[in-house]
Amino acid sequence: MPPPKNKPSTTSETGRQPPSKGSGRPRKARAEADILRAARELLDEAGPARLTIEAVAARAKVGKPTIYRYWANARELAMAALMERLPSAEKTLRGTVALDDLRTHIRGIISRFATTRGRQTALMLATAERDSELFKAFRNQVVFKGREEGRGILERAQKNGEVATDMPMETVLDLLYGPIFFRLLTVHEPLTQDFADSIVALLRRGIEARQSRE
Repeated sequence: MPPPKNKPSTTSETGRQPPSKGSGRPRKARAEADILRAARELLDEAGPARLTIEAVAARAKVGKPTIYRYWANARELAMAALMERLPSAEKTLRGTVALDDLRTHIRGIISRFATTRGRQTALMLATAERDSELFKAFRNQVVFKGREEGRGILERAQKNGEVATDMPMETVLDLLYGPIFFRLLTVHEPLTQDFADSIVALLRRGIEARQSRE
């Protein structure tokens, strides 16, 4: 009688259970959400100056290496947490008129910086060196990200025939976001929804397609 065949092992040679299929992404998404939630809570409680990777890891109940998979440092994480509640223009703004979506997008950015957390960040930025981690995080997580979302809306407006196809895109983006960050850093006037509307209205006059003006 032949010896019984061995059943296939459910463990690897190292003795560890093989990872289950399809469980990685939800777990990663949950960890990222927990980290951002913890960072937001700490920002509200103590401000961005006191946010550390150690404190976020303890609050989110994750290891520091998990945080470093998503963000290079505490300043970058602080900026991500600041902007996390701002909806992505590409995902949420799909109205009939792209330029109306642009106004909603600019209103959202101003709303974010009009909060206590936003004002705290502005105060830190005002004294930050250009090569500091805080400045780099603000540039990458806020300025560049916002510009790319604005670019997507304007490109959609071009396809719809709402704006001129030959407009200087980079200059238009500078004119769109420059006033927000200038007012944010100089604090000479408040950031309001009326201000957002006036930026888009003035810009709209200069870039609208000719046929839409007639």
